[in-house]
Amino acid sequence: MKVNSLTCVLGFGFLFTGLFAFFQPTMFFSLLPDYYGQINIHFIKDAGISFFSSGTLLLLSLAVKKWQIPFAIGGALFVLLHAIFHIQMLFAGMAPNWLDKIIEIIVIVSPGLLAGLIVILRILESRNIETKAV
Repeated sequence: MKVNSLTCVLGFGFLFTGLFAFFQPTMFFSLLPDYYGQINIHFIKDAGISFFSSGTLLLLSLAVKKWQIPFAIGGALFVLLHAIFHIQMLFAGMAPNWLDKIIEIIVIVSPGLLAGLIVILRILESRNIETKAV
């Protein structure tokens, strides 16, 4: 049940983020720190499509039990890789101060890692169900 709640929160969060980035790219970019460089509308809309896709797939994993794990993997893949990329960038010095580093971890890294955790928990859940069925 807790996995479903986490999936729902992340799914709608990614879905909203994707729609916001795609339909309001200038406003979306204005909320980012200065160290993200100059605005690139195409890139922001691409990211919006990716986040929208992740959110949609995570929500589909709740709705279609037969495809729960594949949908969860699909929903987690971009955001998990995105989180790993930001971890690498943090180690490379992307964020200029500790507050920016903490914000990056809370806003980008943590949701991506939680999406990866959903996949792990779903796989463990399915193995547990299979074991009990035998």
